[in-house]
Order: sequence, then C-alpha cells, then structure tokens
Amino acid sequence: MSTNESSILLKAITRDIDDRGSILSIVDSDIKNVSIIECNKGIIRSNHYHKKDYHFMYVIDGEIDYFFTDLNREKINYIKVKKDNIIFTPKMEIHATYFPKKTKLIVSSLLPRDQETYEEDTVRVEFINKQNLSLMLKKYETT
Repeated sequence: MSTNESSILLKAITRDIDDRGSILSIVDSDIKNVSIIECNKGIIRSNHYHKKDYHFMYVIDGEIDYFFTDLNREKINYIKVKKDNIIFTPKMEIHATYFPKKTKLIVSSLLPRDQETYEEDTVRVEFINKQNLSLMLKKYETT
C-alpha cells in the first residue's frame, strides 16, 4: 500500500476457507498498533492529519460518515464506510469521522499509539463540527 495516496475503501481478502472456518485478511502492511475503538452515536472524531502515520479502519459494526481533504482544502471528499468495509487513511491528509450510529472498529496504524508518539505526529484542525455537519452530510452523502 502506497502511503501517499488519498483515502480509499479497500476489500478484505479471504485467504482460506475450509472445514475449520475461514481467514479474512484486513491489513497487509507494516503496522505497530492495532486498536479496537468504540464510538457512540452522534459523535464527531478525528479532525486532524498525521505527519508520518497512516491507518486502516475496519468497521466491525455500525458505520462512518468519513470526510477527507488535502492540506489546502481544495476539495472535500466523502465516503460512507459501512460494516465490514476497510478505509485507508494516508499521512498528510485531513480527515474527520461522524458516527450516525454506535460503531465499533479495528484501527491498524503504522506508528505506536502511545500518547506521546500520537501527539507528536497529529496536527488537529477545525474541519467537521456540529455547526457544519448537517450541511456537509446533505451536500456529500448523496454524491
């Protein structure tokens, strides 16, 4: 996975199915952290970009309204991320997430997620908020 692309939806890869069950690969990339994150209904998260880190988010249950843009904010992009979808977020891309329902996801990141490493790599921005969320959903959700 190239880490200089924009956010994209990826497909999980079924590696094996037999009498015992199956193996579904959700990340085939260098990572140093895997976290399970639970997000309550109606919450906005992210509103930042990472200088070096990238991450993959696999939705176990629920869904995400995912907004992203380049650092110049020339064009806002939107993806509806549903259960069993994987979204890749590259470094140096502003992203924000809105959770219209309670959502549980697995996040796999290039860098460790201790607080010091995370804060050093994360730049917070004002992107999606309660004041512009309805307008953004109306504008992008149907595109």
